[in-house]
Amino acid sequence: MLGYVRIDSQELRLREYECYRALYCGLCKSMGKCTGQCSRMTLSYDFVFLAAVRIALSKETLTVKKKRCPLHWIRKRKAVMNSPTLAYCADASALLSYQKLLDDCKDESGLKKLRALLARPFLVSAYRKAKKRHPELDAQIAEQLSALSAFEAEPNDSIELPASYFGALMRAVFAEGLEGTDARLAGNIGDAVGRWIYLLDAANDLEEDCKKGRFNPYAAQFGNSLEQSEKELVQHALVAHLSDAEKAFLLIDPPAHPEIQEILANILYLGLPKAAQSALFPTCKKKRRTKQTDSER
Repeated sequence: MLGYVRIDSQELRLREYECYRALYCGLCKSMGKCTGQCSRMTLSYDFVFLAAVRIALSKETLTVKKKRCPLHWIRKRKAVMNSPTLAYCADASALLSYQKLLDDCKDESGLKKLRALLARPFLVSAYRKAKKRHPELDAQIAEQLSALSAFEAEPNDSIELPASYFGALMRAVFAEGLEGTDARLAGNIGDAVGRWIYLLDAANDLEEDCKKGRFNPYAAQFGNSLEQSEKELVQHALVAHLSDAEKAFLLIDPPAHPEIQEILANILYLGLPKAAQSALFPTCKKKRRTKQTDSER
């Protein structure tokens, strides 16, 4: 379900893109340090977004150093080091990834279930370490995933209700350990983006879910596929949720690093809409590429 939260790299300036990459590399190293080397297999750009939100709220001063990476060993890369925010994001990633694996082991079948069963032993240690530090967050993640599974077992025609469970899950992840206004703003962003992720993923997987007999919130209203007009309705709902996230973002005071604010703006205003456009209207993207290729010739 995760994997839709990305930047629009073409619209970032060099120093902002380098900051984003430094967060990504720093998160990878934090995962290895905090939750074990195997947990780095679950590295996701979604948690870079989480890190940027919490860094913006906490006004954390970032320490950036050049480090070598086993995958990019020729050249050293910039990475944010010794960041408490990235350490938390490593734990949050371990908790969410493991709970999602448990959910897949229970609800999925075939290759997807086999993949989850094979991956589970490698993440048990990471999960236990993260749970020890954040037992309440683990309980909240499990509670919302359980509520979502119960809804999928006995669904109704609601589309927003299952999205609200994933929104509540992401609210907990974004707001964990924060207080007052910071917790409210982080939670609002997490809730809105969580709902956005759930609805986009459901729309993207509708045909496959119907073919394999899996639950999908759009199936009751739209059948096994989305027509152009129905995709536009989905897009309007996604825009509404993004608007809620943007309202909370605008209330965050300027962070210690201006690049963080630009990264967040890029993701919310450009990256997420672009991801939705690509998922909902892939043929439009192909047509644009074809036109560009023809013009180049």
